[in-house]
Amino acid sequence: IISGRSGSGKSIALQALEDLGDYAIDNLPAMLLGPLVDELQDDRSLRSSIAVSIDARNLPAALERFPELLEELRGRQVDCQ
Repeated sequence: IISGRSGSGKSIALQALEDLGDYAIDNLPAMLLGPLVDELQDDRSLRSSIAVSIDARNLPAALERFPELLEELRGRQVDCQ
């Protein structure tokens, strides 16, 4: 997961991860991270190494819940970095 403000280099970092073989998703709204993981866990044919950028300009409520969401994902054995 890559996050930051506009101009902070999120897209460059995401492109580098894509060059290394990760599937890249740019500017995913924070509230859609959980549903994305649900979909990926349900369909084993989808890639397992995914890089996601989340813009810091997301809705404040979504960003406030972000640390809790990361813990939920880790509890489901999702490797979040």
